[in-house]
Amino acid sequence: MIDTQAIRKKILDLAMRGQLTEQCPEDGTAEELFQKIQEEKKSLIKCGKVKKDKAFSESPVFKPYPFDIPKNWKFVRFGELMINRDSERIPVSVADRRKRKKLYDYYGASGVIDGIDDFLFDKDLLLIGEDGANLLARSSPIAFIASGKYWVNNHAHVLDVCSGTDMRYICRYINAISLEKYVTGSAQPKMNQENMNAIWVALPPYNEQQRIVEKIDQAFSVLDTIDSLQAQYADNLTALKAKLIDAAIQGKLTEQLPEDGTAEELYEKIQEEKQALIKAGMIKKEKSLSEITADEIPFKIPEHWKWCRIGEIFTLQAGKNIATGSIQDHPDKDNQYPCYGGNGLRGYVNQFNVNGLHALIGRQGALCGNINFASGEFYATEHAVVVYEYSGTNMQWAGLTLRALNLNQYATSVAQPGLAVNKINKVLIPLPPLAEQKRIAQKIDELMPLFEK
Repeated sequence: MIDTQAIRKKILDLAMRGQLTEQCPEDGTAEELFQKIQEEKKSLIKCGKVKKDKAFSESPVFKPYPFDIPKNWKFVRFGELMINRDSERIPVSVADRRKRKKLYDYYGASGVIDGIDDFLFDKDLLLIGEDGANLLARSSPIAFIASGKYWVNNHAHVLDVCSGTDMRYICRYINAISLEKYVTGSAQPKMNQENMNAIWVALPPYNEQQRIVEKIDQAFSVLDTIDSLQAQYADNLTALKAKLIDAAIQGKLTEQLPEDGTAEELYEKIQEEKQALIKAGMIKKEKSLSEITADEIPFKIPEHWKWCRIGEIFTLQAGKNIATGSIQDHPDKDNQYPCYGGNGLRGYVNQFNVNGLHALIGRQGALCGNINFASGEFYATEHAVVVYEYSGTNMQWAGLTLRALNLNQYATSVAQPGLAVNKINKVLIPLPPLAEQKRIAQKIDELMPLFEK
């Protein structure tokens, strides 16, 4: 099973070191941002909207920078970034809370405790719990964002950010680092205001803060999908892998990027290439396929993907018959070409009829519809359907998707099941842009070995 918690921890660690995102010169520098933040804080203090911060600790234990960061970032103290809203808190007793109706969330050190019918805050604020159990056990986030209208008790620090600081980035950062050295006390550990202000924060330019949050959210969304699948199929690794591939071909494991273009654009290029090859007599003109109706669509796909029929984006060609006696179990000087049938490699022969990287669809027997790959010069028998791609369509993605479509269900129900090419051509397939096809194939290549571990 995949240890998603370890992966989350690694993602956060890379993100906070600037190793998850690109540093762009046009973003400016964190030093420029920091100076603007200081000016804004002084202005707020001067007009009496916030109180002046308490001084942060100068203890030697806090002095060294905790890790390396990009040149355009800057290490700053937490207290230099945040606006402290502590003075606005009003504790409410448990007995008093229980008498009231649950209309507004009530926050403590570890998040929502229960509800209350009055409220104190009415904007998004960062809350940092100070109870030792949450700080040291790390079993739940100790920094979280509250929004809307809610009460806060005296076990949470309530903070706001200046313009140019993304509260989501600060929340992710606090939950990514170790806070043990900022905690005082042993019987009842707490993090006081002075120590909290002393926390080193790796500050990127504002645009990069947003890119980091987007990258983390996208990665965590994938891990949430994996968590959900692992919970459902914990006792069936084969089913779990199949469901993960299903999620991949539905666009749930990869990021959709505007610069990829659209599947519609790719589809048009494929049609142009096929028409040119037909005109040149290199491939035969195929029968027209019916338009796709809404009732046929089996699941939702990203907006810039496209539903197609297999025969619209690929050419499927059955291999040629070859005498069984001509197939050798092992290669020799006369029989050097791999020979593939419906269930994969059969042996070696003295000729080839296909060249390149191709997915092969088995078309005969109980396992018809299974997918194999062959590359280089090889021989495909009549029991293997060779998949030919156009316009750079990624063959690894094609094989994954064809496997997930469970083509066996379209086999004829006779004593010797078989798959007709014209039937496969009619099956629906979700088409992503080329760049995302590659990301899907790469993501599956990365994840599958983790299941074995």
